[in-house]
Amino acid sequence: YNSESSGGSLTELSPPVWRRFRVSSAVNLELLHDKVLCPVMGWTRNYHTFAFCGTGPAAERTYYVQERTDATDLMWQGRRTDGRPTLDARDHTIGELLASVGDGCIYNYDLGDCFYHLLRLEEVVPELASTGRVEILGGEMRCPDEDGDGCAAYQEKVLDLHSRVASDPTDSKSARKLAAACFERRGTLNVLGRFDPAEFDLEARRAALADALNSRNSTYNSVKMFSSRPGFTMARIGQKGVTVKVYDPKYESNGGYVVFTETVNVKPDPQDATLCANCGSPNDLKQCGGCGSVYYCSRECQAAHWKLVHKKVCKKEKKAFENYQRELESGKPDPDRFVEGPPLVVRYYDPANLRFRVGTKVECMIGQDTYGTGRVVRQLYFEEGMTQQAPYQIKLDKDTARRMGVPHQHALIYAQWDDDFQIRKIS
Repeated sequence: YNSESSGGSLTELSPPVWRRFRVSSAVNLELLHDKVLCPVMGWTRNYHTFAFCGTGPAAERTYYVQERTDATDLMWQGRRTDGRPTLDARDHTIGELLASVGDGCIYNYDLGDCFYHLLRLEEVVPELASTGRVEILGGEMRCPDEDGDGCAAYQEKVLDLHSRVASDPTDSKSARKLAAACFERRGTLNVLGRFDPAEFDLEARRAALADALNSRNSTYNSVKMFSSRPGFTMARIGQKGVTVKVYDPKYESNGGYVVFTETVNVKPDPQDATLCANCGSPNDLKQCGGCGSVYYCSRECQAAHWKLVHKKVCKKEKKAFENYQRELESGKPDPDRFVEGPPLVVRYYDPANLRFRVGTKVECMIGQDTYGTGRVVRQLYFEEGMTQQAPYQIKLDKDTARRMGVPHQHALIYAQWDDDFQIRKIS
C-alpha cells in the first residue's frame, strides 16, 4: 500500500501485491514479522525493523515496535509513529489487533523506505477446529526489492510501467524503461538475479516459510550490515558472527563483491517466544528430547519434521546446544564464533530455464542505450576469451547490421543476461 506518511490514507498498489495466509492469533507481533510475514512476502529476515498499528484515526493509534534492534531504519521510528505511544511487539499478539472478521491493521516494513501492508482478517477458525498451523494459501506479484525507496517509488518506477507494457506490448519506450528499472534491482538481497514484478512462486514462498520456521529467531543485536570489507559483529554467548560475500559484476572495482555481516542465534529460542519448527503453531511447545534446540507442538509434528529435516541435523544441533551450555558455565562466548557463510551470487540467468528458443525474434542491446533486432541462433554460447557462457548468441538483422556498420554475415553478438534489459522477445 502507498502512503505519504504513517497517518496518511492508504492507496492499494496497482496491480496489487498480496498474500493470503493462515496464522494463529496467539503469535506475537515480532515473531509474526520475523518468521511469517518476511518469508511469506519475500522480505529479508534480520535486516529491517517494523511497526504495527491499527487503522483508526492517526491521533488515536498505538504503535507496536521493536524495542531492541540495531537496524539502521530504527532512526526513523519516532517519525513513523507520529510521536504516539509505542508498545513492545514481543508482548502483543496479532489476535489483539485482528479480533473479528473485517478487522484490519497496518504493518510498515522498513521504517526508512516504508512499505505499508494492510492485514485484513477474512476468517476466524473456531478454537476446537484450529491447529495453529501457519500456511500460505495464495498470492500475486513478487515482493518489491529491498531498499527500494518505498511503495510510492515502486508504483511509479515499476508497476505503472508494467501496466503500460501489459496493456500495449508494442510500447517499446515503456518496455525499455521497465527493463532498466528491473535490471537496477537485480542485486538486492531478496532478488539476486532477474527481477520480474509479475512473478509469484507459491512453492518458493512455502519453502521460505518452512526454512524460517526451522530456524532460530532473528537476533536484532547485529542485523545484516553491508560494507566493502568484512566488518565487526556483536556475537555474544549462544551466537555466531557470520560474514557473507555477495558477488555482482557491478562491484568490479571492489574485486567483484561486497560483504554483509550479521549475528545469528545458535542458542535455542525461548520456549514462550517461538513457534513449532514443523507447523508454526505457538501452542503447547516442547523441546526435542534429542538436541533440546527446537520445539514442537505435538508428537505428530515432531515425527513429520524428523523424517523431513531434523533426522539429518539433530546430532549437530545437540553439539551446538552442549557448546552453548559450556559458554554459559564459563561466562565467555565461543572464540570460534566468527565464521564465513556460503557466498551469494547474482545470477545472470538460469541455464535450465532460458526464456527464448533458437529462432525467437528479439530486441537486444548492441551498445549503451542502443538496441537492435535479430534472432536467437544459439543457446548457452561460449567463445575464447569469455569468462562464462552467455545465455544467447543473436544474429542481427540487416537493418541493425547496417546501423552498426558491419557486414550482415558477421553481425553476431551475445547477450550476457537473460533479462529484458539486454534481450526481450518481440512479435
